[in-house]
Amino acid sequence: MTILESDIKLVATQVMDDVPEGGGAPTSTVIPDGKSNAIFKDISEVDRAQGDVSIMKVAATVQTLNTDTALGGTVIIARPPLDPNVSATLFVTNDFFDRRAAIQSRIEAYTTPGEEFTGYLLANHVQGQRSMLIFQRPGVTPPNVNSTLQISGGGVSEAARLSAVKVEARTYSYSTGNGFVDYQAQVCVCELQDGLKHDYVGTAANRLFERTPAAAAINRMLVADAARFYGVSRLVVNATTGDLSVKVDRIDTQIAPTSTTEISITDTSAAGSSIALVRSGAGTVTLTTGALFGPNATLTLGNPFYAGTLSIATTAGTITDDGGRLKLGALTIGTASYVGGTLTFASDAPQIGGSKAITFGPAAAPIELADSASIAVTAENRRVNYPLTILPPPAPGTLRVAYRAGANWYELADDGAGRLRGADSSIGSGTVDYTSGTVAPTLGVLPDVGSEVLYFWGAKANYRDRSGVLPAAVLIRLALDNAAAQATTISVDWNDGAARHASDNGSGALTGDASGPVSYATSTIDLKPSTLPASSVAFTVGYTHGAPETKAFPAPARDVDGGITLNLGKTNIAPRSLALSWNLVLMSTGGVPADMWVPQNFASTKTITDNGNGKLVDGVGVEFGTINYATGVAKLYPEAVVTVPVPQWAVNQLGILGTVLSPSLPGAFRNTLTGYTYVPLNATLPADSSALVSADFRVAGAGTAKSQVFNQPKLSIQLLPNASEVGVPGSVNFTVGGKTYFDRTGALYTDLDPATGAATHAGTYDYATNTASLDAWPASASSTVTVNSLLTALNGQPVEYVVFRTPVAPIAPGTLQLLATKLNGGTVNVTADLTGLISGANVRGTVDAFTGVGKVRFGDWVTAAGHESEPWYDPEAVGSDGKIWKPVPVFASTIRYNAVATTSLPVDATLLGLDPVRLPADGRVPIFRKGGLVVIGNTKRLPAAVVSNGQTLNAGRERLSRTRLIGADGLAIESGYTRNLDAGTLIITDASDFAQPVVYEHTIEDMLTVTDVSIDGRLSFASRLTHDYSAGDTYVSSAVRMGDVKARVSLLFDQQSWTGAWSDTLIGSAADPTFNDIDFPITVTNKGAVTERWRIQINGSGTAYSLIGEHVGQIVTGQSLTADCEPIGPSGVPYMRIPAAGFGSGGWPAGSVIRFNTVAATFPFVVIRTVQMGAETVLDDSFELLVRIGVDRP
Repeated sequence: MTILESDIKLVATQVMDDVPEGGGAPTSTVIPDGKSNAIFKDISEVDRAQGDVSIMKVAATVQTLNTDTALGGTVIIARPPLDPNVSATLFVTNDFFDRRAAIQSRIEAYTTPGEEFTGYLLANHVQGQRSMLIFQRPGVTPPNVNSTLQISGGGVSEAARLSAVKVEARTYSYSTGNGFVDYQAQVCVCELQDGLKHDYVGTAANRLFERTPAAAAINRMLVADAARFYGVSRLVVNATTGDLSVKVDRIDTQIAPTSTTEISITDTSAAGSSIALVRSGAGTVTLTTGALFGPNATLTLGNPFYAGTLSIATTAGTITDDGGRLKLGALTIGTASYVGGTLTFASDAPQIGGSKAITFGPAAAPIELADSASIAVTAENRRVNYPLTILPPPAPGTLRVAYRAGANWYELADDGAGRLRGADSSIGSGTVDYTSGTVAPTLGVLPDVGSEVLYFWGAKANYRDRSGVLPAAVLIRLALDNAAAQATTISVDWNDGAARHASDNGSGALTGDASGPVSYATSTIDLKPSTLPASSVAFTVGYTHGAPETKAFPAPARDVDGGITLNLGKTNIAPRSLALSWNLVLMSTGGVPADMWVPQNFASTKTITDNGNGKLVDGVGVEFGTINYATGVAKLYPEAVVTVPVPQWAVNQLGILGTVLSPSLPGAFRNTLTGYTYVPLNATLPADSSALVSADFRVAGAGTAKSQVFNQPKLSIQLLPNASEVGVPGSVNFTVGGKTYFDRTGALYTDLDPATGAATHAGTYDYATNTASLDAWPASASSTVTVNSLLTALNGQPVEYVVFRTPVAPIAPGTLQLLATKLNGGTVNVTADLTGLISGANVRGTVDAFTGVGKVRFGDWVTAAGHESEPWYDPEAVGSDGKIWKPVPVFASTIRYNAVATTSLPVDATLLGLDPVRLPADGRVPIFRKGGLVVIGNTKRLPAAVVSNGQTLNAGRERLSRTRLIGADGLAIESGYTRNLDAGTLIITDASDFAQPVVYEHTIEDMLTVTDVSIDGRLSFASRLTHDYSAGDTYVSSAVRMGDVKARVSLLFDQQSWTGAWSDTLIGSAADPTFNDIDFPITVTNKGAVTERWRIQINGSGTAYSLIGEHVGQIVTGQSLTADCEPIGPSGVPYMRIPAAGFGSGGWPAGSVIRFNTVAATFPFVVIRTVQMGAETVLDDSFELLVRIGVDRP
């Protein structure tokens, strides 16, 4: 007997209400076809007003009196609800007995906690609080608006969605034992869509940015893909036989109701930032410790360190680092923070004692504005590998690759060791070659067509390793109270165990037991002792000074010879007392167009003095004019030569810009900054009103003798004398007098204990001048300084191209405004039009309103001919139209944008019965996926007609998948006709019981495997369509796989006694005798069997038994071993048949058990009805559930 269509039924579960206990096991109650409210209750006015989610569990069952197999069964939503505000979704838990509360948890498992977030909960947070403070290092990427984070601590956890994020730069202080030192931190003030459900213990602000282990942790939420959803979409483009793809209106479905609101995105940086890891010393730094290494131990190195350079010699072997992991041979024993300069041993790390030498290559971790590039994803180039060569190569630890798949953004990040990693291995992987610049990401899934693969990185072009480049200048600066000191009158005395004396030689220098320059005009002495005196030593300075004179000459006129005559207004000027200073402007740009650089980091003020013989000279003796001491008239020639860092640009192909930005080129030719070269350039006094010459001098005559004592002056060490580059915090490490000093946020420390991180405060560091000021130092030691580590930076990062994505998307068309400052001082202020085009003076670009991705170039297309000598010219960058891009770079830090985004506001979880925070922000989930099954179906109806016996109804198309005859009462007619699906005909054999007129409904279908899903609705298949399908009335349904369905006995064994545990394996000893299920098996039918675990419990007499189910309870008592048992179930037929012959002859031991399981020909699944906020549009709405099976042909 084969399975008939009438044998396939939908049945209710135990509780058909949308309540926590709803669902449970399937019952025998058949859900009638076509009956209103058979599964869901009516939609109420409140549901329409606030939205609603109803979750109902039902089951498909095969009801035959045999165990014929329903082959390859599937369940689909064949037709969606008519009301556009209502959606239907299928979901499977694979649990026969679960209830709504458990089902809800499975639905909410769409996301799962991932890696710990780069920041921690600042201070305690309390239940009901609707804001959250996150403490981060400056420059670390803050959380995005609409992102979801998990907070966990104290045995509780919850997901929190951020509705707004404000990033604040705050200053904190910590005690050094010798005062307080300030440091900067980034605090994200996050507004939450819902109040916190629990109290959480936070972590106080600390300069190491480390979370207290017992405090609450914040984790990113990842799309776990654990919850899979199935739905239906409408075909929007006609499909024909042989097609390998179709296009549908949506690839997702509404699972949670939301409302839409607009939010403003204001003053947001388009450049982004990252923390670079740049080598700051060619050598190594060595520390020693005798601390015990072991579980959860932490080591502090004092400075950031470069990936791959750590080496710790121990008695157990050498500990090294590998991509942020501590390795002892092949064993991973902890983690390494390159940026923080800390090592943390794992909870299971081995204990290692003895003395240990820690060696590492020093590094710095500057906050670097990100360069960017992109590759557009098209149907033709869609793949998982998107290699790109970046020149100059990115700095280690800065590269990020972002891609969009299934409407979600995923990111891979460089671990500092050349490997790309995602928060989860499923997101992807890849490599970065820091020498060649080649980035080779492998995405976890295919990206969406129409999206972009985005690359962000920090460059090393602005940074220089200055360790050991110039000899450091060690000095004690003595600033006298009175200016205009008289030459040859200065003496300095001190005692460091022996009397010491130095005096000036009348030419601006000290001689004797110390050397160093003397400025008579400012009365400043830079004393350089040959050996370091104790920090407690006092210095006594004797000198004679006169009355200081000053005069300013704003915008002085030039003489015919180009010089400037300066009348000091006094006569009888004291020799060696005159100092002249004036501001400088460059007379050339070093061969670089003015639009492509801004002069910086050079001596923009020139200072000279008189040499006592009437000549005006600088520190190296170059003459700039003369002074007549008697008349007080000076002649100045203000031209000078200064050394200037000139930017070096290169033209490279980098990414694919697209047709708007690169209209006649296949790729993107970019002008990228490769570094700076110091070049001597001519400079002079400005020719405009900004020119200013200042004079300091003294009139000759008797002075006033003074004596001044300096108690415990600071020791100043100029690590980079005569250079104006800025030091990078965290990169300073030098040795003087046998002690090593390192910096922490502007403070200097020494005597570091790596085991505790404790160190002695020793002074301060001025990053602007790269000058260390020590409060204490070893006495009588050599003043030679070894600079182990020092990284410097040149200010400003010019870029001519930027890629960015808005933190919230989509954005409203025509609302994106972009602003930037050009290197030449001009501004860019442009707004995208309604199509996303960005066009204005010196700017071209696009923004995709749907994804929020913007791509902008700064410059103009110009005719290439005549520009061959320009640094931005490259013959390969000339388009087919003869034009080339002329860049007009801007400062990356100034690129900002404003926009209006649309975002979804979910309904309160307590009202909804489903927590939307664990779901996508817009409440929509994907229903199609690669490798999944879909059913494409088109159903049509013949007009209602009165039919009679013998009449043939012809569908007008062949190879139908199914037909229905529907009576005037709306119910399906199940008999009185025969049909030929291949021919598309139905012949009436007995119309006597028909509710006339009747409607002949017929359907064509194809079942296909999906090979690709594009965000634009394009579904690709492994095989071709076998029918033509019309748009609008054809539906594409993702199919729930039932598999082969039939009733069976899946397990049977004997057990000596019942232990109370429903185990599928033997507990204890087997019973003796054994049930003979080989010759006399327990049998079931598709209609009668239920999915249940059973036990036959032998009674005390040993001749009868009870039959008990785990869920249905006891259904038989006192059943004789000598009689067959066929207990009737709720379907009206036996649950199973237990043959008496299986027990054999004689009795069984009292208390022995026969355990067996039955599996029903039933497949439970969940139907979710979601009501979006809005008015009713259909009076009597419905959707169609369809169970599809295959049968054995007779």
